[in-house]
Amino acid sequence: MLFTKEVPSREKLNFIIYIFSRLTLNLGSLIYTFAVSYSILYFTGSALYFAINLAITSVVMTLMLPLSGVMSDLGNKRKIIISGEVILTLIMAGLLVFTYFNGFNIFAIYITSFLTALVNPFVSNTFQTSMTEMFHKERIQKVMGYVSAIMSSAIIIGPAIGGVLFGLFDFYIMILIFTITYAISTLLDFFIKFDLYYDPENYVLVNSSQPETASVFGKFKHDVWQGIEYIKNSYVFLRVFIMAAFINFFASLMGIYPEKAMITELKFSPETVGIINAFDGFGVLIAGIVIGSVKQFKNPVGLMKISLILWTFTIPLYLLPLYTSMADTYSIAFFAAMGFTIAVMLQVINVPLFTFVQLTVPQHIKGRVFSAIGLFASSIAPIGTLLYGFAYDYLPFWLIHSISFTALIIIIFTFLNSRVIDESKEDVSKVAEELELSKTVHENTGI
Repeated sequence: MLFTKEVPSREKLNFIIYIFSRLTLNLGSLIYTFAVSYSILYFTGSALYFAINLAITSVVMTLMLPLSGVMSDLGNKRKIIISGEVILTLIMAGLLVFTYFNGFNIFAIYITSFLTALVNPFVSNTFQTSMTEMFHKERIQKVMGYVSAIMSSAIIIGPAIGGVLFGLFDFYIMILIFTITYAISTLLDFFIKFDLYYDPENYVLVNSSQPETASVFGKFKHDVWQGIEYIKNSYVFLRVFIMAAFINFFASLMGIYPEKAMITELKFSPETVGIINAFDGFGVLIAGIVIGSVKQFKNPVGLMKISLILWTFTIPLYLLPLYTSMADTYSIAFFAAMGFTIAVMLQVINVPLFTFVQLTVPQHIKGRVFSAIGLFASSIAPIGTLLYGFAYDYLPFWLIHSISFTALIIIIFTFLNSRVIDESKEDVSKVAEELELSKTVHENTGI
């Protein structure tokens, strides 16, 4: 547990502040995202316009990831996070003022998505890099599990509130809520101790490997390449991250299809869509509690593979309400159940993956590895969103889902083969042995 006597009080305070900060921000973000998604589909009826907004975010964030990875390793983590959150708050305030006077404008949404995508990678990547300095390494899985469980409350009520507010108020009210939550989150982050478990020795390799005579661009290229080189030289990491890219590609289906089916095909009201989407949060809640309560994963990549296979089978299953004479009541229940199930599976994909990275990657290069993860994962995501957005407007849904199902099954068994599973399990075992040895030394010396 995270609140036992063995856990330092400052780490407990870090956890509480971090939770409240992320919870506040996620709630506002979900309300805003629901309003944007529903508005685009409601006013245009086009999945392509909806996909363009997702693609803008994916492309820009992908381009910014290498720089964000270097900065999160070499820069002051606290300053990067707080400065980025201040800028994001100002961007949303600008959209709020514009929308208040001009109403909903899709080009203003696109511009806002572009600007926030410029900054978000620096904040999110630096937070990821800071996790093992905000919390002890042996409690990372529990932290990530409980964080996802607590965040689920936002996922549960966010879309529901968004659906209700969409029917009662103008679009700018959603933006106002998001702007306020950004400001609150930024204020809370001032009180987090980002260097609680900071160890200068973890960064010795960073300074010693810097080319002294290289240009600024040369040093930047060298720093970025270190993260890529680390992955390239690891049989496990290379295949897991290629797999992550394909997961993001096919996740575009899950991001577009439910909204397209519920809003334009089945004509569900915004309140109904919001309630259905809230069940995603219940799935995250259950999965987070279980992950946070169980012992450290001995084979996280193997667990990830099992969940991926199960997730793949939901792709054809998701079509039932559109191809059967299912009553609206049953269709609503079906979409809610699917959202819950998929949310559970995605948690059992994501948390083991990031637990594996947090445990096995050296601290001095972790930021660049995380940015590389994002780069791999996001590299073909924009193609996926645009391709699926176009496909859902012009192709039969059954054809899209059949091709996606077959391709994903082949990719999973190709990249997550038995050697990847075995070697990743050995890597985690080595870290567990090191932590146990460190704990024994600590107890014996009293240090």
